[in-house]
Amino acid sequence: MTDTNSVIASLEDEAQKQEKPVSQWMLVWRRMRRHKLAMFGMGVLLFLVLLSLFAATIAPYTYDEQDLTKVFGSWFVAGLPDKPVHVFGTDSLGRDTLTRILYAGRISLGVALVVTLLSIAIGTVVGAVSGAFGGWVDGILMRFTDLMLTLPQLPLLLILSSSLRQFVGLQNLLGSSLSVVIIVFVLVIFGWMGVARLVRGSVLSLRSMDFIEAARALGAGRSRIIFRHLIPNSLAPIIVAATLGFGVVIITESALSFLGFGVMPPVPTWGNMLNEARSAPQVGYTLFTQTLAPGLCIFLTVLSVNFIGDGLRDALDPRLKM
Repeated sequence: MTDTNSVIASLEDEAQKQEKPVSQWMLVWRRMRRHKLAMFGMGVLLFLVLLSLFAATIAPYTYDEQDLTKVFGSWFVAGLPDKPVHVFGTDSLGRDTLTRILYAGRISLGVALVVTLLSIAIGTVVGAVSGAFGGWVDGILMRFTDLMLTLPQLPLLLILSSSLRQFVGLQNLLGSSLSVVIIVFVLVIFGWMGVARLVRGSVLSLRSMDFIEAARALGAGRSRIIFRHLIPNSLAPIIVAATLGFGVVIITESALSFLGFGVMPPVPTWGNMLNEARSAPQVGYTLFTQTLAPGLCIFLTVLSVNFIGDGLRDALDPRLKM
């Protein structure tokens, strides 16, 4: 009898282990792993991020080290004394192209990450407050959001980026990082509105649900309801918007830097490297190293982030079976 009871107990324990509830994020990860393009995108993006993070270790030179005897040097041209060869050649000032591509990834990816996080944070708070309060608060915040959406963004981006550089105080305070701070500030100003409207719509659909009414009945204040209930339950569209917005920021920053209104040399980004490549002689090796290489980095980054966004959208949608 004792053996029978022990067997039954062990079977019950095994059944309980098998029926152990799986968290929502574990289910999301399981669905995500089945999305092959999303996993491919994660692999490529992780590879580019690691190359950028360890640029100081991988790169054979510093990003501003010059070899004026080898301007527009070809592939595998001899380097400086006691230095490695220039694998991707050199640019118009004799700087190692491979080194600048690696360091440029730090700036381009870093700017995109900071801008995306700040834009998502501002848009989430504005949208959640607008949807939760309603009334005149909703009216003021959404009308201001609509006003920002109607502004011609590209001309204003160019004007602000150019004008802010004229302040001597900022130049003395920030030095060579001034252009990076300015481009982050300018892109954040025009980057939060879409997220705000998205979060507002999600909050409007959530605030009439039973669990919100229960929280109100238990005495929860509006701030607690917003930050403990409404925003956490709106994370799915916010995460998807963040991934897709990251790619948009990469392209916008690269376009501004290419036009000469973004991050300024000698600080390298993939965009201003493309701008500098316009003066390169149009021969085979310079066409690849000066133009196609940074352009390929932008292309792979944006493509990978879009694949990840598609995978997250499918994984976070409970109506889809993957």
